[in-house]
Amino acid sequence: MIRALACAGLMALAACTPKPQFVPDGYRDQRVAITSSTRFDAERFAGDWRVIESFEQTPREVTTSRLSFQPAPAGYVYVARANPSPLDATVELSPWPTLKIGAFGRLTYATPYDAVDPIWVIWVDEDHRTAVLGTPSGRFGMIINRTANLRSDRLKAAREILAFNGYDVTKLRKVSP
Repeated sequence: MIRALACAGLMALAACTPKPQFVPDGYRDQRVAITSSTRFDAERFAGDWRVIESFEQTPREVTTSRLSFQPAPAGYVYVARANPSPLDATVELSPWPTLKIGAFGRLTYATPYDAVDPIWVIWVDEDHRTAVLGTPSGRFGMIINRTANLRSDRLKAAREILAFNGYDVTKLRKVSP
């Protein structure tokens, strides 16, 4: 009898657990605090990255497959991206707007993109080989690596960081090289 009452009580408590709050087209529970990396170093972060996994709004959406971060004057960074192309493996990178580097890897768009979510470097490993990018709204998130081959332990760590920051990692999609 006591066990039955205890089980009923636990089930009642579990039913009271609030559902995650996602913004439209978002992948992150807004009630979970998001962090950014204290380890971020713009000079070490500079260079080319491969997108390993990313959140997509629709299955047919073209996902960025490569990123390049290049430091710019006065605390800014130039960012370029490439989309996968089965016909041309040497597809050129197209520029994104210039981003201002804030504290702890918080990158914000320069005018006129002020209304767009900032991109945060949520996590970067000690050697700046693997990183996790995301936005406070949860509309964007990705795991990036210096090479197309990411060790399973670092991929697991990156996914755990996204989950810790409220992201629904079941919606991550592998990005083709």
